Amino acid sequence: MDMIFAFLRTTFAAIVVTIALGGSAMADDAPLKIIVHPGQSDADVEQILDFAARSGRPVAIEVGQATTVSPGTAIPIPAAVAGNTGTTPATFSQVTSTQAVSQAPASSPPAALAPAAAAPAPAPAPMTPTPEMMATDMGMAKWSQFSAAFMRGATTALSGVGSLPTAMVMADEKLTEEGSSHGRVLLLALSTIAAAATATLILRRLIAAAFTREVPQGGRMTGIIGQSLRRMIGDLASVAFFLVATRFVFDLLGPQGEATTRMVRSIVTAIIVASLYVSLARLLFKKNHGGRSLVPINRPEWHFRILVTYGLISAAIAEMARLAGAIGIDSLIIDGWFLTGNTLLTLLKLYWFIGGRNDIRDAFISDNPGIVRRVAGNLLPEFYVVTALALWLICVLFAGTPNSARWIFAAGTTQMALLALPILALGAHALVDDFTRHHERVRGAGLGSSLLASLRVLCAGAVWIGGLHLITAIWSPFMGGQAADATGWILWLERLSFAIVASWAVASFIWHYSEALAPSPAIMLPGHEDQNEKRQTSRLSTAMPVVRNLALGAVLAVGALVILSALGVNVAPLLAGFGVLGLALSFGSQALVKDIVSGIFFIAEDAFRIGEYISTGSQQGTVEQIAIRSVRLRHHNGPIHTVPFGQISSVSNYSRDWGTIKFQLKFERESDPELIRKTAKKVGIAMLDDPEFGADFLVPLKMQGIQDITETSIVVRFKFTSLPGNPSIIKREAIKRLISACKAAGLEFASNAVTVKSRGEMHDDAAAATMLQPLAPVASSA
Repeated sequence: MDMIFAFLRTTFAAIVVTIALGGSAMADDAPLKIIVHPGQSDADVEQILDFAARSGRPVAIEVGQATTVSPGTAIPIPAAVAGNTGTTPATFSQVTSTQAVSQAPASSPPAALAPAAAAPAPAPAPMTPTPEMMATDMGMAKWSQFSAAFMRGATTALSGVGSLPTAMVMADEKLTEEGSSHGRVLLLALSTIAAAATATLILRRLIAAAFTREVPQGGRMTGIIGQSLRRMIGDLASVAFFLVATRFVFDLLGPQGEATTRMVRSIVTAIIVASLYVSLARLLFKKNHGGRSLVPINRPEWHFRILVTYGLISAAIAEMARLAGAIGIDSLIIDGWFLTGNTLLTLLKLYWFIGGRNDIRDAFISDNPGIVRRVAGNLLPEFYVVTALALWLICVLFAGTPNSARWIFAAGTTQMALLALPILALGAHALVDDFTRHHERVRGAGLGSSLLASLRVLCAGAVWIGGLHLITAIWSPFMGGQAADATGWILWLERLSFAIVASWAVASFIWHYSEALAPSPAIMLPGHEDQNEKRQTSRLSTAMPVVRNLALGAVLAVGALVILSALGVNVAPLLAGFGVLGLALSFGSQALVKDIVSGIFFIAEDAFRIGEYISTGSQQGTVEQIAIRSVRLRHHNGPIHTVPFGQISSVSNYSRDWGTIKFQLKFERESDPELIRKTAKKVGIAMLDDPEFGADFLVPLKMQGIQDITETSIVVRFKFTSLPGNPSIIKREAIKRLISACKAAGLEFASNAVTVKSRGEMHDDAAAATMLQPLAPVASSA
């Protein structure tokens, strides 16, 4: 059901496109009717005729009747008219457009156009048609013209099919005159093809045995393309050898008649053309040693069979038409054969595009597509269906005309070009992308990989623009009187395409180069702070995201102006308007301007970089992103703070050059400070010798001194100086080692327990007895 709806939808679109395009083309081929009224001078008529001749359309001249004359009276025709056409007005009975020469004043008629005898009679005032009437007439005229052309094409196709027995009789007569027959022709063709095919197969086996080598198993695109191209070269060499072998074998069979020779060579040529299609299908859809085909499409065997069938039908129809023309069959019958074959090919293409629309869409979209590629991939199968139907309708409309063969050739070539363009564009894109990835793996991301990324866009764009030129060159001879308009439209489309491709390439280079310089936007997850190695970033990598956004904005703005200029829009008023708008925004958005300017100065002064831990007074955290007007901080507890640059009065950076870490430990009051100092020194020396932490120390761990003495403990401060990056890890490791070393040295850490001490046991016992004596009773008054 989905296939039926898709077919009906695309058929309707194709009919609309064909009526729009084919109607104008048919109008170009129709004669241009010029009505000469009495009162026109020879110079005016000659000027109009020269203008009409330059349009490239046939010219029909008719003399208007402005006077009442007798049936036998002849109206003289100006010399300019007689010199430019030799056809009487009655000859032009079917016209599609009318261009009337403006009538001169009746007060001064020239003698050449004046009637011999008759008084001028007043002509009735013509009725002025309304725009609605004119639109209705034009629509009816176009539909009538379309239906008439369609019926003519259908009649031509039916007549061609019905004339097949007649053509066979004519071919049999030619063979009979030479003493040959269809059986003999078929026997000669099969003998020639069999002998040449056997020789070609033997040669392929010998070459394969002589040059067999181990094919590397890899998934690189260059390897896949290399294997496919080697197979294509082998196939083309085999076809060339087969062609030479057929000529040699046919010459060995002895001289034959002219008609026999033509028929045998037509059969052989059809086989060779079909073999070329088979080679093309093997190049695109044959799986390589790695199990992948050049075109990464689902069901490659099914598409292989469709393309081979298309080649067989095309070769058979082309050679049959060429042979028919050689033996003298009427061209109208040949047009009917062409149209019938084109109908079969169109049905095959519809089956191909509708039945394989999911495969075509998935192959074009590929992995990780952008929005443009995704939309184009979803529309590509229906576009193919619409173009197939539109090209077939064009062939039907122009069947039976003098240039019908050229129309059919142009339609077939256009369809093949439309099929090849996405394959070539995606192939060029994939090939350059493979080189880019290989360059990044070997040498890392940088300027070279960024240039290759922009080259990838340029190659794909060059394929599309080249295809546009090819299609333009195919259809430009059929433009007729609208050639100038079509040329202008094509030039506009070329400028637009160049602007889009150039802007896209520059934007791609800026994006990839900034990505190569800027740090990866990796978010540190909770619990992974110690495992993630912090990387010191440069000023360029910090400023690159801002520069990238500004550069991309500039490229998009310039590209939009170039595109608007290609569309014919005057961009000077737009630039002036944008200037005034920018001035108004600068006054109305002073806070925004303040944020942007402050950010520029913060970045220029290198106040902080991505990955550094800073404090802005009110907020603190690790810098994760620097935008045009704000900085994003990740607090160590997880929250993200977005701070506008205009609100930052001062910045404290904890990740520059070096940092001194201080911490305190509490010991019992009786602990020996000298023993604590020596123990801390031993721990500091041991950490310097540790391969994991030694390189981060600038000043080793040591005891700074006694910070405070409380009722129950002494507070000792320790410190060390290290490189920025992992001070918390070093601090935790130092505290852990100090605890172990102090316990080993007999140093006790202070506790929160309260101890009561006295001078002797007697006093303690007396105090206890006093506390245990019962209270004396209290006397109460009555």
